[in-house]
Amino acid sequence: MSDQLPRLGGLSEREKYDRLVERLPGVWWDDAGPFVSLHELNVVRVAYFREAFGGFGGKRALDVGCGGGLLAEALAAEGARVTAVDPSEKSLAVAREHARRAGLAIEYRLGTAEDLAGGGLEGTFDLVFAVDVLEHVDDLDRTLAGVATVLAPGGGLGFLTHNRTIAAFLQLVWDEEYVQHTMPEGFHDFKRFITPAELTEGLAANGMIVQEMKGVARAGDGGGRVLTDDLSVTYLGWALRTRRA
Repeated sequence: MSDQLPRLGGLSEREKYDRLVERLPGVWWDDAGPFVSLHELNVVRVAYFREAFGGFGGKRALDVGCGGGLLAEALAAEGARVTAVDPSEKSLAVAREHARRAGLAIEYRLGTAEDLAGGGLEGTFDLVFAVDVLEHVDDLDRTLAGVATVLAPGGGLGFLTHNRTIAAFLQLVWDEEYVQHTMPEGFHDFKRFITPAELTEGLAANGMIVQEMKGVARAGDGGGRVLTDDLSVTYLGWALRTRRA
């Protein structure tokens, strides 16, 4: 695998994903490629968010940083009316084609998380999802403000990101990128990882109150992912948008 993976150091976040799709066109939906871990995470996070939000059917949902459409398709398959945004046109092309083949109606838009506030979507969505994206954005504060703008009062935000700890660095950067070579070198920027306290504070500053956080770890048998109380590496959770007076 390592001889097929491009080195991504020095590229912008959008360029990283474009380069990956150029080198490995099937990367988003390949069950044996570098994004196999995303497929494992998707199973866990969809089940978690389904329970947290009482299902997805009939709800207006926005997938921020949708990539190739893994979460967007899961939401649409369960009856959500899904809009999804991503800055990588090459990833969006993959997402659109895969959704077409799956017979799913998903509105894919080119855009960044930071620019949500100016996209004419104010108060549109019952649910917003920011999974595997917050650690890739250029401006976290603008991203959270944008999410708050498009999330309807009383709506829910589902998130998943990585903690800025030595344990996370060793597992997600050192081991996966430079030892096992299961992920491209330079894919993660450790400085962009976010502590639970930082995320909780940033969400609260934008009127979104965290209700729960859970850690995500590899299953003991080496397959799949499980939820845990340990937030030291990868964690997910949900928040509620406070209602305006």
